Amino acid sequence: MWVCAATFAAASNITARGFDEVQAAATTVYLPSELRAKVARMADAQGRSASSVIVEAVRFRLGRHEQGIESLSRRDLARLESRVDKVVRDGALIKETLLLFVRVWLEHNPPLEEHLEASAAASAAARFERFLDYVANSIDSGRSLAHFEPQTSEVERLNGAAS
Repeated sequence: MWVCAATFAAASNITARGFDEVQAAATTVYLPSELRAKVARMADAQGRSASSVIVEAVRFRLGRHEQGIESLSRRDLARLESRVDKVVRDGALIKETLLLFVRVWLEHNPPLEEHLEASAAASAAARFERFLDYVANSIDSGRSLAHFEPQTSEVERLNGAAS
């Protein structure tokens, strides 16, 4: 560990180091050795004191914190953008899958005869209500429908044979 403690009192010394304050309070900062070495190298390279480098870093960090959402780094923004792109891509995939299912369904199921339409509509309404109940129960229990393999009795229940 390295201890960096500094007291700034003279205005001429402060402005030479790049500080605006006329006086600054003494603060003790404990730094890990690798960070202390980085601060010392930067201070030597810029011809500044280690304390001025630390003060600048603290000001920068606190300034970013005060700016809120504007302080997001480019990396954070890129990460959020890639997440949004994934959601948009997934939404498009779901839409295409649904449209393909409807197209195949319509191609392979002929229209009903007029005398069967009323009973088919009633059966479809009852089956749809059971399906909605099943989805609501699955959501409430926290189970995913994507990883679900129905048992024979559940398939019969959805089809109306068990009711």
